[in-house]
Amino acid sequence: MTTETVSQELREMTRKDAEEYQARILQRLSQVKQTCAADCMGVSSSTVSRMVTDDLFRFCELLAALNLQVAPDDVVITTQAELDAFETFAFRYMESRQRKRGRL
Repeated sequence: MTTETVSQELREMTRKDAEEYQARILQRLSQVKQTCAADCMGVSSSTVSRMVTDDLFRFCELLAALNLQVAPDDVVITTQAELDAFETFAFRYMESRQRKRGRL
């Protein structure tokens, strides 16, 4: 069995990301209400409370370590390749508009 060493910087980044994820989850939980979340999960409110108290930060650390993100459902997540393509098309569009105006 081999164990890769991780830099202290990466550990700190993971911890900070986990804190951010935990804050987002707790904020959303306060909006949705714990009883509603519990009902959606088919568990008791006390089970959700225990999960939040005992396991939430460790789960958030796992998400951060795996480079996964926590985002609200109204956020659009895209890949770097899609973003690069968008920038290319936007550049070409702006270039063509400037040509039409006689600037190039």
